[in-house]
Amino acid sequence: MDKFELTILGCNSAMPAHGRFPTSQVLNVSGELLLIDCGEGTQMRMSQYKIKRNQIRHILISHLHGDHIYGLPGFLGSLSHLSRTAPLKIYGPPGLQEYVSTCLRISQSHIDYNIEIVEVALSSLNPLFRTSKFTVEAFPVNHRIPCMGFLIKETPRPVNIKKDAVSTYEMSIPEIKAVKAGQDLLRDGKQIPNEDLTHPRRRARSYAYCADTQIYGWSKDHLRGIDMLYHEATYLDELREQAHTRGHATALEAAELAKRLDVDQLIIGHYSSRYRSIDALVEEAQTVFPNTVGGYDGMIRNIDA
Repeated sequence: MDKFELTILGCNSAMPAHGRFPTSQVLNVSGELLLIDCGEGTQMRMSQYKIKRNQIRHILISHLHGDHIYGLPGFLGSLSHLSRTAPLKIYGPPGLQEYVSTCLRISQSHIDYNIEIVEVALSSLNPLFRTSKFTVEAFPVNHRIPCMGFLIKETPRPVNIKKDAVSTYEMSIPEIKAVKAGQDLLRDGKQIPNEDLTHPRRRARSYAYCADTQIYGWSKDHLRGIDMLYHEATYLDELREQAHTRGHATALEAAELAKRLDVDQLIIGHYSSRYRSIDALVEEAQTVFPNTVGGYDGMIRNIDA
């Protein structure tokens, strides 16, 4: 089965603590690697979890707080040491170009490959790019500074025709193309349903990343029914007021959102360093949304087709 696999490299907020690095993760879609945020320790985790850095073609940066970008300049420099020649595209909020160029200029880093930075000013759901295997869309969330979430959707695979159907009905090339496009087949005045001629289409998988954000103040209909939602859960609900003041959500709120959106699975993360153990956060979320998993550094989660 083709991979649609998430690896969490870091799941803490603000700073490294309790064996957890700041936010970063990699999504592997059928061998194409997508880096989402790049906090401190990203490269160390990549080495530890055997992520091939040179296979990353796209980086998504949610916002410009340090726990999401302090690992980026070092990562870009290391790619030169790895003799990278392939271009790299980085998507993020306005100010990202200045941050990256300033860090590389002052450190006199020598970059041997092309870096293209795309700054995205969001007001609604916005397509970023597509490959042959997936599409990426960005959407605004509600944090203290401009911040975006990301929705990654697998490209639907074409329908496969049953071999015996081709021979049984002596289908022509145009008819094969029509059936692959979803049409029924007409034979001797009788309509043969498309589902009788084809194998069941494998469903396209989906993943959404939401950190950092409150659960209110942004549109989220596009996340309804997705397979996997990663949502920040910085605090227990007893600190809801503090969470909102700092532009964050609680574990209970993340679970309420997952339930409202009817997602298949919720992964929480971006934990405050006040929590040595995340057990209480996971348990709180599970009281509302049982299919909640506590993210941790090194977690690998594949979405089944």
